[in-house]
Amino acid sequence: MKSKINLVLAGLIFLTVSISCKWIKMAGSTNTSKGPAIDFTTPAPGLDVMVELDKKQTSSGKIGKTGGSISLTTADGSKFTLEVPATALDAETTITLTAVKTIDGAPLATNTPTAVQLEPSGLLFNEITTLTIIPAKEIPVKEQIMFGYEGNGKDYHLMPVDPKSNDIKIRLMNFSGAGVGSAADTKLAAQLAIRARETAARIFQKFGEYTQGERKAILLEGSEGDGNFHTNMKAALDQYEKQVLTEMVAAELDCRHARTALHHLISLERMRALEGLPEGVNYRENKTKLEQMAEKCRKPFRAAGTSNNVSFTGEICSLDRRFSIDAKYPGGSAKTSFIPGNAATGETIVTGGGGGCTHTGGGNYTVTHNEDGTATLKWTTSDELTCPGVNNSRTATFTLTLQPAPDIACP
Repeated sequence: MKSKINLVLAGLIFLTVSISCKWIKMAGSTNTSKGPAIDFTTPAPGLDVMVELDKKQTSSGKIGKTGGSISLTTADGSKFTLEVPATALDAETTITLTAVKTIDGAPLATNTPTAVQLEPSGLLFNEITTLTIIPAKEIPVKEQIMFGYEGNGKDYHLMPVDPKSNDIKIRLMNFSGAGVGSAADTKLAAQLAIRARETAARIFQKFGEYTQGERKAILLEGSEGDGNFHTNMKAALDQYEKQVLTEMVAAELDCRHARTALHHLISLERMRALEGLPEGVNYRENKTKLEQMAEKCRKPFRAAGTSNNVSFTGEICSLDRRFSIDAKYPGGSAKTSFIPGNAATGETIVTGGGGGCTHTGGGNYTVTHNEDGTATLKWTTSDELTCPGVNNSRTATFTLTLQPAPDIACP
């Protein structure tokens, strides 16, 4: 028995090494630059912040494959404009901008920055999307900090900007939150020291550091900027490419990693183009391979059952993309949206209500694939039920068995 196990392990090691060599060979064909290194391997705690939204100040609109824009002017006169270019989205999507009331836990001068939450949370773009912010109260350029976060406040980090624009133009490749605040001296140093948990957030932290520094050099000094800017950006992009190739090895072994690797690969190329750098040597080949891996991994499931006295129903086209399940309970109903963070975990957002009450909440979930082809979906959510004169809150855990559903027609 022991010899059989050793043979299996040897086979897996051989497969991993073979695949790794293939991608590393591709990586070797790219140019590298000297510059500050980004540590992708040392575990980082990340910085989570507490975000409070002003749900009375929102703006929504549908944007399709041809692109479009959505604007929001908040009560204090601050203006936000989201511009989505053509081909950035694969299908028509309802996008909502909601004003952020406060952010606690960020290294900013106050907890009331000029910011919005962009939904649906976790939405990925094929092209760089721009959020232009015009604060009602002017923030000195020297103190401006453009930031972002994931989900409801996870992995706070700096955001890349257009370094040549007088206006604040934040570059996005996915949602959730983005804004501008004020920071100086020790708080600015704290911003630069942030190390996000997720790879994409960590690299965008560096892009934010470089592009925001370049913008300040141009606007404050009237110069052509920092002479090291392009060297540092190219070095970061080259290192990011090596990280993406590592993710492609993981996708070869488990196709559930393919969509994340694909998004990172596209982000890499879009940032490359903004820097005037040539397209990656193997970009198109790698993109096609990842698309094929992701398509292979799209297995639909049907959710139906009861857990914790709540009945759930829903159809899931793919567990590696955002999906939702409807819930019914005595006196109301709700929809739980599941936003993948990686191949097996993610975050949830709950909205609903009934009988004059509003139901909101969220939490985290995991997916476990079973040998019989089913999958187990387990999530814990902290919810709040707001009724006239009464507020109730609870934390509960739910478990559902997902059944394979090849009959579901998916786009």
